[in-house]
Amino acid sequence: MDFFVRTRSGADPAIDADVARSCTSKQPYASEGEARAVAAMNGMKLFTYHCRYCDFWHLTRRPTSSNAPIADD
Repeated sequence: MDFFVRTRSGADPAIDADVARSCTSKQPYASEGEARAVAAMNGMKLFTYHCRYCDFWHLTRRPTSSNAPIADD
């Protein structure tokens, strides 16, 4: 994430909002397996995605392509 912020060419409100929504407010996980394990341990029905801003994995409520939910209620 720090690399993204340091290397971008200028402020862009749309990108800043996307970063805040999809990255900075979420827990980073080193791998998809780690993210899925945390969600499963907590019984959360979530999906994983690889973040283009910080290069970590995050959890989301939104379905992602080719990704089944982690836990069923």
